[in-house]
Amino acid sequence: MYKKYLLMITIIILSFMPILTGCTEANVVSSNISQEADSFRVLRKITFINTITDEVLYTVEGNFSITVDTVDNQLEITAKTGDNAYQKHFLGLSPTTVYIVEQVEWVEANKYQFKIVVKPSALIPDIELQ
Repeated sequence: MYKKYLLMITIIILSFMPILTGCTEANVVSSNISQEADSFRVLRKITFINTITDEVLYTVEGNFSITVDTVDNQLEITAKTGDNAYQKHFLGLSPTTVYIVEQVEWVEANKYQFKIVVKPSALIPDIELQ
């Protein structure tokens, strides 16, 4: 009986959470898409353009997470290249370049989505056998 009431209260609180925190539906969906991209489930494309010559310098396409490093003035891209294969790339920025990040495919994003993702590496420590 208490479980039923607890579930109902939780659902009511979660349904009013965006109103209480000042978040809009667009904020919630945007956050969910960003989380999906950081989990390598969104196909993206980055295009770097020289602003003086309008020349496309290079493009990067795939499932990757992007971090803007303002200290080193670069984009840090972590790409998933296989089931358990990853690569890290650093793309330098300059005053004469601009970049565009595109989401290449549609992504299902639910404004009510609530998910906890636990990485196995967080639960199981590295064990070295000799």
